[in-house]
Amino acid sequence: MSKTNDSQAPRTRKPGNRNGLADFKSDIHALFDDRSMNLLVTVFVIVAAVLFIALPDFRTAANFNSMALQISDLGIMALAMTVSMIAAGIDLSVVAVANLSGIIGIQVMTSMGGVDSSPTAALFGVLVMLATGTLLGLINGMLVGLLRIPPILATLATMTLWGGVGTAATNGVSISGASRSLTDLGNIAIFSIPVPTLVFILAVILVWLFLAHTSTGVKTYLYGSNAKASLFSGVNNATLMIKVYTFCGLLSSLAGVVILMRTLSASPTYGSSYVLLAILVAVLGGVSVTGGSGRVTGVVVSLITLQMLSTGFNMLLVGHGNSNFFKSFAWGLFLLLIVWLGYMQDHGFGFKPHRGTSTNTAGIAAKKPTAPATPTSHAKAG
Repeated sequence: MSKTNDSQAPRTRKPGNRNGLADFKSDIHALFDDRSMNLLVTVFVIVAAVLFIALPDFRTAANFNSMALQISDLGIMALAMTVSMIAAGIDLSVVAVANLSGIIGIQVMTSMGGVDSSPTAALFGVLVMLATGTLLGLINGMLVGLLRIPPILATLATMTLWGGVGTAATNGVSISGASRSLTDLGNIAIFSIPVPTLVFILAVILVWLFLAHTSTGVKTYLYGSNAKASLFSGVNNATLMIKVYTFCGLLSSLAGVVILMRTLSASPTYGSSYVLLAILVAVLGGVSVTGGSGRVTGVVVSLITLQMLSTGFNMLLVGHGNSNFFKSFAWGLFLLLIVWLGYMQDHGFGFKPHRGTSTNTAGIAAKKPTAPATPTSHAKAG
């Protein structure tokens, strides 16, 4: 059996003997014991400090509001990607599901009065969007779980399929007509926090609860660690995959709702680069590409750090036509920095690796943790 990654491996608890406060305290202690998380937080603090000192405009309330809005839709997609990656898979269709859900939602609202439709029409349109995403996720789950198609191939196919359906429905152009009630909601701030950002925070809590405090979440870690051990433990792996990808579809459609709030429109080509960005956010946040480990908190810190870098470079290079190049350069450099620091952290700061030592590298090259004996184990997802 492979060595267990102690910082992110599932942890066994006696079923039926749960204490909410004790569990929370235990998760907090485990979070600070996680070396990958500590490394990411250290980099986050350094980046924040440099930007705060170097750019006076960076520390304004208006800039914080702008950054909070910008991370909302990508953040929810990154959470969906995180869930699929913990299950030793990947969901390349997250953006396509979000876009198609938004297109269908706008068409429903348009049929009920369009921009001037009632709040009830807006609510119904949102429910249709969430149902659409759930259905599309269910299809992904059936392809992976029942037909046993590799996740990367199954979701690549559905990504192309849903993109084609969206293009056919809109003739390849952006469409508008969302209810004003929904778009107005996107411009409201509650306790100075924009509503789209609150939706993202809700998604963070939802994913954390799913991974850390449901039997399906625990089984997801178990399956990602060792699919055979999961099967021998009595887990129906096919049903589990259906649940996992259905949940990813629901999250993706929630991102579609946020996109409508922010852009007032839907397009089959919106966020074409978001798939790779969602993977980048998840990997930098400590989610193992081989499955079985990852934390929601790491993904959130990674997302905020990348957004700060993006905003900082935009401010530094305002008026320059090549700002996007430097932004991509900064993100790639950040990824290499995290990989290198993670390697140095595991092997010491000599260049000769210690024999027999497994590399964590923020979840990128981590060995799969040993599967727990039963699926009633509690995984650290905080």
